[in-house]
Amino acid sequence: MKQISYVLKEDIPLAAETEILVIGAGPGGLCAAVTAARRGRQVALAEHYGSPGGMANVGEISPFMPNHCSGECLDRPLYPEWLNRMRAYRSLPAIANRHSEWDGRTVSRYGAMLAAEDMLLEAGVKLYYHHTFFDLRKEDGSITDVIFHGKSGLRAIRAKIVIDATGDGDVAARAGCRFEFGNSEGYCQPMTLCFKLCNVDKNRMPPRQEITALYLKAKEAGRIDCPREDVLWFDDFDSDVIHFNTTRVVKHNPLDAEDLSDAEIIARRQLRAFLKFLREEVPGFERAELHSVAARIGVRESRRILGKAFIGIREFETRAKFPDGIARVNYPIDIHNPSGSGTDLRHLSEDEYYEIPYGCIVPPGVSNLLIAGRGISVDHALHSSMRVMPPVCSIGQAAGMAAAMAVEKQCRPEELNGAELRAELKEFGANL
Repeated sequence: MKQISYVLKEDIPLAAETEILVIGAGPGGLCAAVTAARRGRQVALAEHYGSPGGMANVGEISPFMPNHCSGECLDRPLYPEWLNRMRAYRSLPAIANRHSEWDGRTVSRYGAMLAAEDMLLEAGVKLYYHHTFFDLRKEDGSITDVIFHGKSGLRAIRAKIVIDATGDGDVAARAGCRFEFGNSEGYCQPMTLCFKLCNVDKNRMPPRQEITALYLKAKEAGRIDCPREDVLWFDDFDSDVIHFNTTRVVKHNPLDAEDLSDAEIIARRQLRAFLKFLREEVPGFERAELHSVAARIGVRESRRILGKAFIGIREFETRAKFPDGIARVNYPIDIHNPSGSGTDLRHLSEDEYYEIPYGCIVPPGVSNLLIAGRGISVDHALHSSMRVMPPVCSIGQAAGMAAAMAVEKQCRPEELNGAELRAELKEFGANL
């Protein structure tokens, strides 16, 4: 074990010092860390789990939802690079032996994890797995040390710039940043446990509408207790595997430990019911088996950290553009009913998008903090559009670039010229 050379007050060892510290290795944290490191900065990344990739890994999320404009990816360069690097971990069989050709968005959790780690290590990011955010210290409005819990007990990492990529805004909230939570009734979008079934005869599967009709009859008869209004499934790489994103847990707080525990139990109860229903009532699933189950339930929404700028449904409706826009989004408003059945979908046309301004990732009151992930300064409705993984990658790379520029200029992130940041992102390869 590396010898610890510093000790903080209260006997918490100082494990490391770095220029930029990213907390969370999901899509936002991945892209923030890689961007800052490729810019030549010293970057450390701390992650609760033992591997990167976030919900694409531990949450079994697939496929990535599209964020394209007129057929062009809006989330260059790191999102498509991550996708392309996943190819190295799949041996794609001939199309003649497949149910469908790879769509460029379907995700293998293990490929997502390994490709993410490849990018981080090649960029020179120092990785701290099994480090769970515990607390922090502030001095004069700046975070000095971030404290983590792990097998070694409590350890601290000191950084000039801190990037909260936890998704839930845990670091920002602990630092005293203001935030919003859920809809007007205080409920977040429902949580979902993803799973895959194998030994499925796809040639005999009914159309989606017929599967949903059978499901609704099973619900009415009391054989399934799930608030979702339909069965949401996606094709997978393998000829006999189907991915399900169809469980729904409502009115549970993802920031409350007991609620989160209960949500896992409820979701797995629904999984058991879906497996029984599919085997007994849907053609093609008679011999279906569990192929894989997410390691944890998926959280769509929790805290939204308020920043120097704030945008919402109006900016979606007006396709708002900003001189300091750091990401472009075409994905629809996609609000899964926080209280029960139904999904509110509002689309943009394929050649339209709105932009997210830099101020949405800069929380006031903490001078060296940036947000990279879904929990940025937007309202409940707009959050349902920007929360999917491709735009989160763009938000992450913007946070990483801003952190690197702040270190170079020896200034606070809020002092950066957002238009200059946008120009640097364009030079980096961003579609802005």
